[in-house]
Amino acid sequence: MHFQALPILAAMLALPALIMGEPDCPYGGYWTWSHEEARSAAAHGIDKWCNNIAPSTFKGGQEVTQCLEVDYDPKNVNLWMKNDNSGDKVLSIDQCKKLLKKIVDSCPAGGSDRTLDGWAPQAKPGGACWV
Repeated sequence: MHFQALPILAAMLALPALIMGEPDCPYGGYWTWSHEEARSAAAHGIDKWCNNIAPSTFKGGQEVTQCLEVDYDPKNVNLWMKNDNSGDKVLSIDQCKKLLKKIVDSCPAGGSDRTLDGWAPQAKPGGACWV
């Protein structure tokens, strides 16, 4: 009997995706973030925003929103970060960036996510500010 490492390795690599889940990417709209330049501009804006709002403690149900102007058309990135827990939760800078950039990289027209630890980020490109 031979030990097959490949199936075990594949399962281990898939575990983070199962735990973290994938963002909800609604269909429709303009696929702005399908262009590398657009994703890069959004990521730069996310870096700045997360450096300003984190680390911080969010009260249960607290939501912080921001409309950022970026150097790509459409000129606005609408961002939301919500603590969906009933109690206080600390958001780190790295966690903020990771959660929002995952949406930008996964959802060409923007989207939202819900993590197992209670964060509910959203990121959407737009010609206007919605937040």
